[in-house]
Amino acid sequence: MKTAFTSTLALVALSVSATCASAATYRLACPSAETSTTCLAATHFADEVRENSGGEIDIQVFPGGQLGSGEKAIQQMRAGVLDLVVESLSNYGNFVDDFNVVSWGFTFRDNAHFQSFLASDVEKEMEAQLFDEAGIKMLASNWSKLPRVVVSTRPVETPEDLAGLKFRVPGIPSYIKTWQTLGANPTQVPWADSFQALKTGITDAMEAPYDSVLSQKFHLAAPYVSLTDHVYDSVTVSMNGMRWSRLDEAQQQVMLEAAANAASYSAELVAEAAKTVSDQLEADGATIIEVDRSAFADKLRAAAEEQEAEGLWAEGLYDAIQSID
Repeated sequence: MKTAFTSTLALVALSVSATCASAATYRLACPSAETSTTCLAATHFADEVRENSGGEIDIQVFPGGQLGSGEKAIQQMRAGVLDLVVESLSNYGNFVDDFNVVSWGFTFRDNAHFQSFLASDVEKEMEAQLFDEAGIKMLASNWSKLPRVVVSTRPVETPEDLAGLKFRVPGIPSYIKTWQTLGANPTQVPWADSFQALKTGITDAMEAPYDSVLSQKFHLAAPYVSLTDHVYDSVTVSMNGMRWSRLDEAQQQVMLEAAANAASYSAELVAEAAKTVSDQLEADGATIIEVDRSAFADKLRAAAEEQEAEGLWAEGLYDAIQSID
């Protein structure tokens, strides 16, 4: 009896050992804080993959940019140093030109239009090109982000209200072109100096993610917050193409389903975060302004065509996006 029991234990131990040996561990780089909407969604994704793969796929999330962020993290994933990254869709313009259209101001009529684009054949062709040319598999491109807004020392409701405003911009040509076309006076100021620039009058306005307005206290120096949503962007989860190809079909399906479910979760998180930001801004005395986005978009259309002609993205892409319902 003792011998049989010992043999059974040995078989169980061998089985557990074999299971552990077959489990694959992947590292996922998240650029923001552990409690951010992006990293919470990444953790949700990792947990679901682990559960639904029966422990075969173990994704470890590294928040706070520990493993890099932005283009650097994507390059490391492409080289195989990292396995997965969560990053903004617009960052892939460094790998496939067509993704540059995402960061052009007022490309999308509203969030519904942007979501339709993300689900369209146009966007899926861009993802296919990313896989073929850069070896990157995008598992989901529709995780939510908080919107970008304009914060200013005087109300901005129309493009005409931007006339002559000293508008803080980073040294990115498309940003400079966007706000210059809208009538502002682009003024390059480092991000770290943005609050002081508003406070001292070096600048009159700037654009920023909605949550950054609160966390950086920009509204205390410039109390008008215009909900321009001028750049609709999303968070993506992507994987090194070779590692993706090594997964069997069932494992790939687990990954895709978990990424899709995390998109729904991120939308809930972002909606809650946006309300929290709005409530606190108003409590602090800021004025939140709704704007007519179409007026801004109309002023930028000709400039978008110029950017396209200069090769920032493929010819005809801007019009193809505008034709999406």
